Amino acid sequence: MAKPRVAIIGAGYGGLALANILAKAGYEVTVYETHSTPGGRTGRLEQDGFIFDTGPSWYLMPEIFDHYYELFGKRASEELNLTRLRPGYKVFYEHDQPIEVTGDLTEDAKLFESYEKGAGTALEKYVSASAQTYTLAVRHFLYSNFQRVGEFLAPEVLRHAARMTRLAFQPLHSHVARTVADVRLQKILEYHMVFLGTSPFQAPALYSLMSNLDFMSGVYYPMGGMYRLIESMVEIGESLGVKYVYETEVKSILVENGNAVGLEFVNGERVDADIVVSNSDLHHTESKLVPEAYRSYPETYWNRREPGPGALLVMLGVTGQLPMLRHHNLLFVDDWRGNFKAIYEDKHVPDMASLYVCNPSKTDSSVAPKDTENLFILVPMPAGVILSEEEQAVHLDRFIGQFAQTIGVPDLSDRIITKSVFGPQDFLTQYYSWQANALGGQSHILWQSAMFRTPNKSKRVKNLYYVGASTTPGIGLPMCLIGAELVYKRITGDTHSGPVEQIEVRE
Repeated sequence: MAKPRVAIIGAGYGGLALANILAKAGYEVTVYETHSTPGGRTGRLEQDGFIFDTGPSWYLMPEIFDHYYELFGKRASEELNLTRLRPGYKVFYEHDQPIEVTGDLTEDAKLFESYEKGAGTALEKYVSASAQTYTLAVRHFLYSNFQRVGEFLAPEVLRHAARMTRLAFQPLHSHVARTVADVRLQKILEYHMVFLGTSPFQAPALYSLMSNLDFMSGVYYPMGGMYRLIESMVEIGESLGVKYVYETEVKSILVENGNAVGLEFVNGERVDADIVVSNSDLHHTESKLVPEAYRSYPETYWNRREPGPGALLVMLGVTGQLPMLRHHNLLFVDDWRGNFKAIYEDKHVPDMASLYVCNPSKTDSSVAPKDTENLFILVPMPAGVILSEEEQAVHLDRFIGQFAQTIGVPDLSDRIITKSVFGPQDFLTQYYSWQANALGGQSHILWQSAMFRTPNKSKRVKNLYYVGASTTPGIGLPMCLIGAELVYKRITGDTHSGPVEQIEVRE
């Protein structure tokens, strides 16, 4: 019997992860990628002796990666050459001394206590509760397509139903404010929302589960850079017979009688397929690739959804050392609420922004020449705001100046020896990103989370599926791995919640 043919649009992390699962399950899988290299937003730039990660740089939820690699008889720690970062990260404030979060709960509780009496015990209770929420989410919600009512009636879910309901309808900031009063500590418990594409004043307190990652799971880094995750995916795929076709842009998904039957490319060529999966931006897929008569989500649907933020990404190579920095650095402005309001509500570029700065040369000497530093700066921006070259240059100078002032290095601009910038317009043109959002999907407000997120299967085309940050379960590399398993479940008819125990090989 011939193997069913699967065509995957896009070699982003979710598409690569799904390709491997389906190939091991006995499908004939081909991945079609517009660009000349795989990875999508998880990119790499080599410039003037520096190696920059141009997208995700924070390796969180290690157990999700561990589980995925175990499906292929491998160990993530070995395949990715992981090292644990100690401290996990450093926080800079506008007018206060920096704080280093170690990733050891006992030590971090002492740190919290030194800033506020009782905050150490409060942190331990908060993290314990966040760990319970995280475990519950993994077992019953993150790995679920929500196809069975019984998923919500599991004894473990029912035992925690009242607490979970309270967390769902309470903003994260309110929940955190009841835990600690010191605003510096509050920000440490809330900053994760930037990486989930939302504000702590809008996100449900369910996302307090993220603190489990900081203080319990730890923060890791794959030596050589985050692009190692992409290389590893392709290595697994090649060993399983996955085919990769680059510099080939899809023009449309071919549909006959409600079934996806293949792809048509911009160059006019066509291929047949029994199953089609889009790892491309979901809005682009639905509005451009799917024939109009078969679209599940028209523009009126997207007008009611909220995108994640845009971003200005800045890669800098600088001479000399920056000893005050750590691998991961967070720079928080005093006007915390106003900063989020500007980005998510008012939709304008703030004068001062809370920044994320990765300095991987602190851990990995291979990413920068001797006596230099590798810097990746992420400036959150409003979605839908496109900057002219002149506007982008003005903002860039201002934010580099803000960074230099915060860390106390006034001559930083003079020390820059190489620079690359990726702005909102680039997300739009390079990734067809909806509203030029940087994270690849919708924000994680309550009504766009879990069972409320845009599903991973077309409503009108029988064998058309979606994978990646645009769909369930959401934004982030671990979510893309989970999303790949969810599509596999859809295809194979598995309606159970929880991680896939093993990949069943088709007979």
